[in-house]
Amino acid sequence: MKRLTLFFRKPDGNRTRTYRLNIPEPVDNINPTELTQDMIELENLGVIPDGFEPDEARLTETNVQILVNLIE
Repeated sequence: MKRLTLFFRKPDGNRTRTYRLNIPEPVDNINPTELTQDMIELENLGVIPDGFEPDEARLTETNVQILVNLIE
């Protein structure tokens, strides 16, 4: 299973707040330049709460292997 997580950050006094947008099963061959532009566009369209700015994008892959399944 793949998941693309977009991180947006906002300074809040002495700390930084984080807003995450998770996209399950993203397309293959993600272009970092286009992704950066897309994150900025999400901010411009108001999809992301006010004050948060694009920061980081992470692609996470998880593999699950069932070793025992006693109850079916």
